[in-house]
Amino acid sequence: MNRNRLTAAIVSLLLCLSSCASAGKTIVLEPDLPSEGGVGRYTHSVPADEENKDMNAETDSLQISREAGKEEVTAGPDSPETEKTPAPVDWTSSSAGIPADAGNAETQKQQENPPSEGGTDSLSIDVQQSGSTGGGSDVSEGSLSPFGTFGWRQENGVYKYDVPAQNTSGMATIAEMYSFPTTRFEDANKPPDPDNWYPGQVTYDESTGEATYGWDRWNSTKETMAKYGAIYRGDETRKVCYLTFDCGYEYGATAKILDALRDKQAPGAFMLTGPYVRTQHDLIKRMLDEGHIVGNHTNNHLDMTKLTVDEVIDEMRTVEQDFKAQFPDAPDMLYFRPPAGAVNEWLLRIEAKMGYRTITWSYTYHDYDPYAQWDYYDALNTLKEHLHPGCVYLLHAESSTNAEILPEFIDWIRSQGYVIEPLCAIGA
Repeated sequence: MNRNRLTAAIVSLLLCLSSCASAGKTIVLEPDLPSEGGVGRYTHSVPADEENKDMNAETDSLQISREAGKEEVTAGPDSPETEKTPAPVDWTSSSAGIPADAGNAETQKQQENPPSEGGTDSLSIDVQQSGSTGGGSDVSEGSLSPFGTFGWRQENGVYKYDVPAQNTSGMATIAEMYSFPTTRFEDANKPPDPDNWYPGQVTYDESTGEATYGWDRWNSTKETMAKYGAIYRGDETRKVCYLTFDCGYEYGATAKILDALRDKQAPGAFMLTGPYVRTQHDLIKRMLDEGHIVGNHTNNHLDMTKLTVDEVIDEMRTVEQDFKAQFPDAPDMLYFRPPAGAVNEWLLRIEAKMGYRTITWSYTYHDYDPYAQWDYYDALNTLKEHLHPGCVYLLHAESSTNAEILPEFIDWIRSQGYVIEPLCAIGA
């Protein structure tokens, strides 16, 4: 009897050790590179503890505390009550930002939808020409973008633009949006996680000048974005990048950012919320006078995918009207950045009807908490490590660190053979 009990105990112990050893194995993720299809799918499943990670990049309502080299993300006071607090994320790892089932072989299958044939889509936008000698508002065949590139040039170090009038012809068919589906992109974060934009993972090797793509958004997402002229990356065939800044509230850093752009003769694009428009007249005047593009970041910085059609229109028009009341001679706002990057085809389509091209980003970092700013060199090196052709950087103007590092960062970008161009150079 004792011998049998001893034998059973030994067998149980061996089975337990075997199970523990198996659970501790590391599964290597092998992504398809963009040059091999660009769909960013993995050939192995993501471990269970990785499946619940999500990336809430560019959320003005998040507060970041960085202790002992780690980041803890907690919801800020203005976060929607329906959003759950995300788990800590390693923002530099190849798996950061993968939606809940991005590593699952079944959910990673591409279910590509062919683009709509000309004449079959009811967006009904009439393309308006800018009359520019340095470029036009032409759009590629089949695109539903309200405009494309438009002319720009430098005069005495200041960027000048041939901005077309806002093309709102699509509003004639806005009624269709009341029944248009509000489904998320196929590779988006899954409910109940918020549907915030996350970019693909790209790393830059300064010693070789090469950018390596770990994974990317699905082709179906990129094709839908392109269909409406939405911007994720710019020109990926050249060493070019774009500097964009979100302005929610002013914390004293924007003037230094403008100083750096002026001194380095670099163009920027500033996305403004309603409160910013109504309180920062002098800074916005500098943006306009010193040759920068100004865009719409909504009135209340809400998740636009959860609003009604009428509420979306009101969020946009309120900012437009307040902006025009102060700057009646300024060009129309033509670019829209969705708060927290919350975007789907329903929103892209509404914005296009209103005359906007939606702009997300291909790299950002946790820079937006004015009370938890990064170390100078940590921030600078983080931005350097993600440079790539067509990179759209999202920086927050409330960051004092961004204001400090910007002059050196611009010099470094150019030292790598890259040029910095305005958003209007990106075609549709």
